[in-house]
Amino acid sequence: MSEQPRSTKSRPYRKAKRAADEMRTRTRIVDAAEALHGTLGPSRTSVSAIAERAAVTRATLYRHFPDAESLFLACSSQWLSRQQLPDPDSWTVHTDPVERLRAGLAEIYRYYRGGEQMIALIHRDADAIPPGVRANGLAAEQRWLNTLLDPFPGRRRKKVQAAVAHAAEFSTWRSLCLTQGLSERSAIELIVGMVTVACGGDQHPT
Repeated sequence: MSEQPRSTKSRPYRKAKRAADEMRTRTRIVDAAEALHGTLGPSRTSVSAIAERAAVTRATLYRHFPDAESLFLACSSQWLSRQQLPDPDSWTVHTDPVERLRAGLAEIYRYYRGGEQMIALIHRDADAIPPGVRANGLAAEQRWLNTLLDPFPGRRRKKVQAAVAHAAEFSTWRSLCLTQGLSERSAIELIVGMVTVACGGDQHPT
């Protein structure tokens, strides 16, 4: 008679332990994918390599992540949660277009420097990124661009849009700050001058 109550009481414990074990396994898989994407790049990271690094079988990996997109989304979300991401809402306190551009680019370039290795590999291997994950990244970048452009006179002109879009690109930051060795501040001032010219001199750096 005493066995039944003990068995009943142990079920919640076993369920909780199983759930905790499953979460730890899932975390190991995501950690392994993030580490390999950040060192080898997505296109050179195989499912087998992720499973081996996480110390799980391929079957276990697929049980947690049945397709590439679900694993990429988990990996991307985890990596992004560890970054100091640009906050376009905070830029809107600057109504002057040049000051908003400076503030926005300072955050974007800081983010690029902090995540340079991963971002470079993601750009290199863009074709290997699942469409849903790529769409999320493009949507975030478009929001940055829209917020930067909003106060500019002539913002609908193709030249102005091109200048601001070029300013916010990872490749621009990398060229100016890594290849040419400029500080972020110097790079931003150079970009401000370029955008001012694109606007026809309507806005001057202060």
